[in-house]
Amino acid sequence: MDDRIEPDDEGCGVGESGSAAELWARTAELESLVPPASAGPRTDDERMFLEKAATLRAEGNRAERPDVSPWAPREEARGGQEEPEAPVPSPRRAAVSMQEGAPLVKAKDFHFPALANGLDFLLNAVELLARQGGPEPRDLKYAVLHLHAAAEVLFKARLEMHQPALVWANTGKFDEAKHKAGKYRSCGAEKAIERLNENVGLAVETVLDPEDEDLVALGQLRNRLTQFGGSDTFGAVQARTLPVLTLLMKFLRFDVLPHVEDPGEAWTAEQEMDEIRGHLQHITAFVAQRKSAIADQLRGHEHVTVPCRSCGLYAVVLDGGAVDLTCHFCWQSYGSGVEAAWEYIGESRHITIQDGGQDFDSCSACGDSAVAPVNTAAAPDTISYICFSCGSGHAGVCDYCQQAGDLAFTAADMGEDMCEDCYAYRLAKF
Repeated sequence: MDDRIEPDDEGCGVGESGSAAELWARTAELESLVPPASAGPRTDDERMFLEKAATLRAEGNRAERPDVSPWAPREEARGGQEEPEAPVPSPRRAAVSMQEGAPLVKAKDFHFPALANGLDFLLNAVELLARQGGPEPRDLKYAVLHLHAAAEVLFKARLEMHQPALVWANTGKFDEAKHKAGKYRSCGAEKAIERLNENVGLAVETVLDPEDEDLVALGQLRNRLTQFGGSDTFGAVQARTLPVLTLLMKFLRFDVLPHVEDPGEAWTAEQEMDEIRGHLQHITAFVAQRKSAIADQLRGHEHVTVPCRSCGLYAVVLDGGAVDLTCHFCWQSYGSGVEAAWEYIGESRHITIQDGGQDFDSCSACGDSAVAPVNTAAAPDTISYICFSCGSGHAGVCDYCQQAGDLAFTAADMGEDMCEDCYAYRLAKF
């Protein structure tokens, strides 16, 4: 028979009113029922007691120190005077100093081993991306930074489960004491993926490629944000992060969680995964909704629809009628004509030509130097020559006049591409 003391449901209810002293007393009662963590994995009842205790402690803190704005003094300090009008708050929360006379409490320490650390980064990223009402610009920045950190930490966490030395940049210098103290240089994300493939052996459901375009694109955006700065649209960040989130969820499901040996750690990780999945549904729903909303706008234009440089989706239509080419999915603007071609590849025409580079090939239909080799939605695996100004498609570019158009001969025929005009001119010489 279980003779464990049970808390009085009536006296320990969460959400009830009471003085701070009463709430803290209930908290202490609940916490006394739970053995220390060293005693082994906790039962569901013990975890429930701790959750209730945490909620009651928070209510006790609010009862002791009501939530007021940083600029408003506490009621007892005002001596009953009318509360002054509060100024307009800044977008960022102001730092609040400790109130005079407030009880001193010991600050909580933090403990984030590799797996817990990676899951915490991942959870924070999806919380920011799935924020109700849409994430703010600062949310998007930290979502990118934390998602990239999550990927790298989780890859290394799996390496550590297999063999801690694999986390080191130089595996031959592995030292267990230094490893536990964190006094070493670890490998990067790309090297971690290589070692996972070579040394660990991943499940067939998970495909990890260090050259994966979604991981590369996320890394590039992260580098811009940490090294100098960057900008992108809300839709682009959602579309770019979703494939990485999906990849990491599969990686965790098939390659990480089955190898967690400690039951308590495994249970905690599963709870974290459930919370992550809940937020991920909102991001998935947004991307699916946007794709559905623009389907009619893209239908019938597949042969002139190219992938967006920001979100990576085939949603930029080169139909020749747009004054300002814009991605239908993420609303990224590319400008018009020649400017759009250069904006699309992320380079400056002036600087490129000044440094000895080549201009885009000219279009035989409109004359603009705006013909670029691209992949289209109709033929994503082959190169098509499309003019960004008028949307004309071309068979290729003549090696003689550097103009895009129909070809009389191709490199497969005679070792070089030649348009009909250049062929006629050369033929007339004989």
